[in-house]
Amino acid sequence: MKNILFGLVAMASLTLTACGGNVCDDTADAFDSLVDKAEECGLSTSGFEKPTDAELESCKESLDSCSDSDKDKLSAYAECLSDAKGCSDKTEAEQQAFAMRILSCSSKLEGVSAACGN
Repeated sequence: MKNILFGLVAMASLTLTACGGNVCDDTADAFDSLVDKAEECGLSTSGFEKPTDAELESCKESLDSCSDSDKDKLSAYAECLSDAKGCSDKTEAEQQAFAMRILSCSSKLEGVSAACGN
């Protein structure tokens, strides 16, 4: 279960490198929310740190590589992560349900251009 969470959080943090404008700040906020929800679910979040100012700046500089459609998809992904329901308890079933809710957000990234993804 923890391996799934690590992958999901990694995916969220990677999104920071492929976005621009407010999308970067929204993704950083979504990442913080995701970590808080994971902790509430009883999942370990050790090793996950808030994005640095340098990472946010790098993200914002990537704006030229992303189309408006790409930015819309990245925003939808960040919003999905932020809106994902946490756990009502710390059971394995709840942890798995949480992971599936987060994983389903990745569908929002389908079709992001290679230029933006790099």
